[in-house]
This record gives sequence, structure tokens and C-alpha cells, in this order.
Amino acid sequence: MLGSLWLFELKRMNGYGLLMVFLMLPCSVLVHAQKADLHDSTSLGLVIPKTDLKESILQTAREKLVSDEFLGSWPMFGTDLRMKVGGYIKSDFLYDFDGTTDRSQFLMSTIPVEGEPSYGNEGYTYFLVKETRVSIDVRRFADDRIPLQLFVEGDFFTDANQFRIRHAYITAGDFIIGQTWTTLSFLESMAFMIDFAAGDALFGGRSVQVRYQKQLSDKMKVAAGLEYLGALGIENSSGLEGQANLRLPLLALRMDYRWKTGVMFLGSSLAEIRWDGTSNGPHDQVLQIDFVIAGRQYIGENNYFTYNVSYGNASGENIIAFAGSEANAVLTPDGKLEPIRATSIMTGFMHRWTDGWESNFNYAYGWLDAPASRAPYALKRGGIGHLNLIRHFDRNFSIGAEYIWGAQRTSNDAFGNARRLQFMAKFEF
Repeated sequence: MLGSLWLFELKRMNGYGLLMVFLMLPCSVLVHAQKADLHDSTSLGLVIPKTDLKESILQTAREKLVSDEFLGSWPMFGTDLRMKVGGYIKSDFLYDFDGTTDRSQFLMSTIPVEGEPSYGNEGYTYFLVKETRVSIDVRRFADDRIPLQLFVEGDFFTDANQFRIRHAYITAGDFIIGQTWTTLSFLESMAFMIDFAAGDALFGGRSVQVRYQKQLSDKMKVAAGLEYLGALGIENSSGLEGQANLRLPLLALRMDYRWKTGVMFLGSSLAEIRWDGTSNGPHDQVLQIDFVIAGRQYIGENNYFTYNVSYGNASGENIIAFAGSEANAVLTPDGKLEPIRATSIMTGFMHRWTDGWESNFNYAYGWLDAPASRAPYALKRGGIGHLNLIRHFDRNFSIGAEYIWGAQRTSNDAFGNARRLQFMAKFEF
């Protein structure tokens, strides 16, 4: 079975070999881009359907707003603005076979392992609607002024079903300012998943930032962003005085390269991970650096596959699976920071059986090369798979069923696996 133990005993990659691969990839892609015919995508057009994307591809105002096609919007009378209200209502019904500790989403870190009190939990049923989202999209159309957009989106994905902000940003020309997906969040590298966790090995998340994006040609776009690094992720098991602190923002660079039937993303980011010992504690810092390659390739009209690979030093918290697990560095008893190398791999596949019927497969695996001083039950490596069947009745209403399985191994080599079956009904507007 795909969820068996052998999937989680993969040989560790040679970190220096991976680093050289990521350093060489951008050069090879740029050389290919220079030789390509930059006009063939204009004449043939990209064939990637927008309906395949779980979330909209983030674009700047200049890229998205110069067109007067803004379906579903209405004028804000007396202004040159148009507004649209969007979102969806999603109801989920699930049965968890092995008692994972998060009822709302299936995460590696919530799978009980041997030796923990939660290990051997009985299964349970859970119903939820808190993934439901509401958004407001306001755009300005004016030939003689800079194009603008305001976008706010929230959901109710909290313990008490309270409203929370997912996105709140402004785009002005080629700039994006506010909270949204990080520069290295490549959403097209995932197939659709019913589970809210949606890909434990995805690199990225949401952050407050300032980003500049520029379309260099029909096929190539570059971006540079300054982002707030919210998860510093330092484990202080010795209880030394001080706290993780941030002096400088994260710097991210990205390149998108598109062709008729696919897209490839290359990116890297740089930041400082710092321990501030205040007056009596230790002071130290390490460099956080990571590399990401991701993409999507169509095979005919009814199939595509996706991939997302990341490797980094002191960057484990940037991988969704390890977020909140103090996975960037360990503070040793003598006050030195030991960075943790992190690697993640995610792959997916989509197949349309007939008009309105499709299946999606995703598998994500991530692991940390953590020092022996790390906490015994801290997540070290693991993987999660999703397989679903979706029925689209029209552009607004769909239902589906998904089987989810996964496992994790902790720093003390404790192991656990779990399974879940989840159903959904979704109305988009």
C-alpha cells in the first residue's frame, strides 16, 4: 500500500548535489528562453484552463486590469471603479480511521506516533463548513491613470469559526502590496484536493509583503519581493534566555516561464534567522537560503501532472508540513544556532474521465536533517497522499470524495500512520 512504511524510509539526498542542481537550473532555462520563438505563444495561445486552478494566479494590476472583461462585477456609480463579490460555500463530511489530532485538516504533524498518549486513538466523524470563503474585488479602469485593484478575502478556518483574513492587498501597476501568497508559493504545482491542508510539501504560504513583477516577454515573467518572515522557527530546548527576532525582511526572487502546454517556476529566497539573548542570554544568527523548482505540464486536453521540489538551509518553516514545529534551527546549550536542512517533494496528476468528472492524485514528502539535540517527538520526516473523484455539475456546483493517507516519523524514530475519508459539496459564486 502507498501508505506503507517503506515510503518513509527513503535514502537521504546529498545536500550539496541538490544545491548544485538548483544553481544550474535557472541558467539552462534562460538559455532555452533566448533560443525560443517569443511569438508562438501569442499566435497559438496558452491552453491551460483557468478552471483547473485551486486559487487564482496572483497577478499585478497592470497584467490583470487593462482588460475590460470583469465578469460578475458592477459599477460603483459616480466613480471609475467596479466591484465584484465572490467566494464559495463548502461543506465537508469526514471519517478519520486513526484519530489524527486535527479534525479540520490532515497534517503530518497531527498523526499520532508510538509512545504518544494519542497513539491508538479510535476513529471519529466530523462535519465542518469553516473553509467557506468570501471576497471583495474592486478594480479601477482608466486609460490615463495607473490601473488599481483592491482584494480582500477571508474564511472561518479558526477553532471558534470566527472570520479571519486570508488576503488583503493592493495592486498598483506592477506592484503588489499587502498580505497574500508569498513570492515562492507556486499554486499551479498542485492538483485539486478536498482536504484543506492541500499539500503538506508545498513551499510557501501567505505573508505581508511588497512585490514587483515584470512581464519580460510573452513567455517569461520575473518577480522580486520583500516579505515579513513570521515563522522564525528556533527550538530552544535548553531554556536559554532570549527570543527569536527579526532584523531584516526576507528577499525572494522568482522567474516564470510559460509555453503552450505548461509552465515552470524557479525561485530562491534569502533571510536571516537570529536569536536575541537580550541582556543575559546568547546572541547568534544563521543564513536562511532555499531553492524551489515547480511546474505543471498538460498531456492532451484531459491530463496534466504537477511537481514542486524545494531544498534549503534553515528554511523548514517555509514548508507547510513543518510550519509551527520550530524547524529552522536548534539553539544548543552553549548558545549557538545549528541550522536544519529541509527538503520537500510534491507531485500530482489530474485526469478528466468525461465532461464533468475528474480525478486528482497528489503525494507530498518532506524531511529534515535535524541535529540529535532536537526534541524527541519533533517531526523529522513523513508523507501524505490524496486521491479523489470530483463531479462538476456546472461552473458553480460540485461534489466529491477523497481518500487521504499519511505517516510521520519523529526525531526519536517513533512512527505512526493514519487514514481519512472526506466528502464535500461546494457552491462557488
